[in-house]
Amino acid sequence: MSHWIPIYQFPLDRDLADLAHFIRRHRLPLRITEENNCQVLSGPDPQLAELLLPLLRRWDAGEIDLATVRLEPIDAQDARASGAVSDEAEEQDSEELGDLPLGGWPLRKTPLSLVLIAVCFIGWLLRHYGLVNGLLIYPDPRADFQLGSSSLAWHWAQGEYWRLWTPAIVHLSLPHALFNALGIWILGRPLEARAGTLLFALLVFVSAAIANLAQYCWSPEIQFGGMSGVVYALVGAVFLLQRWVPGWRELPAGLVPLALGWLLLCASGLVTYVIGTGIANAAHIGGFICGLLLALIYCLAGGAHQFIGKPASG
Repeated sequence: MSHWIPIYQFPLDRDLADLAHFIRRHRLPLRITEENNCQVLSGPDPQLAELLLPLLRRWDAGEIDLATVRLEPIDAQDARASGAVSDEAEEQDSEELGDLPLGGWPLRKTPLSLVLIAVCFIGWLLRHYGLVNGLLIYPDPRADFQLGSSSLAWHWAQGEYWRLWTPAIVHLSLPHALFNALGIWILGRPLEARAGTLLFALLVFVSAAIANLAQYCWSPEIQFGGMSGVVYALVGAVFLLQRWVPGWRELPAGLVPLALGWLLLCASGLVTYVIGTGIANAAHIGGFICGLLLALIYCLAGGAHQFIGKPASG
């Protein structure tokens, strides 16, 4: 039985009669199904999917009429010889999609991910030289802790609103910075390249605040820092997207289960007992739930089509 690969998604109310006629006319091995409140066009051949995707985007945008499109069988060698595919076009495709390790994205498509990676190491250096007092939330060890009268509330009363986000910058050790930087490189770059830097920035901005607030409310007497909550928001987003768009496989297959297993292991207290270092479990869990919810909203709004096939160049 063939494995069907999602190629493109359409809203439920989109009339696909012209597309269905186009498929029948050219006897293409494609099918249209209804999945997750969308109409999904799928096929068994990844190469066919890549060839059709630009055509589908133009038709979806109303730029072409499928009734006027004629497909000609041609192989890559004949296309190059006839000039249908130029070396310049191939070089442009290579530049757009890249052949980089651990993600395969041109650096210019993931600027925010690169900034966040740099911030991890900058935060470690600031911690190393004792320059983080203006970034962290002061601990609140009172037994009758209440958020409205807490140290965080005091920071906000002083106009220090940034402290809800800046603990994510501070990293307590070099391995801590390396771990989070690697998570952003592997998980963040595909998300940013697909969804766009603006939406990726929104995910980072919201999840950093949620993760820090969750950790502070759970253990207000402990000073904490690090971008692990944001990394687990990326894990949550990837977890949902991989189930919403089963054909999206740009990440190592076992990475998300491994991250979830580590989350549960840390939450059990075993890691803290063995290594003697506290783990910001509430930040991890808060970030993960935030990533799940934001990815769900994104998919319900129709954004999941960006994760089908190759992304549009640009």
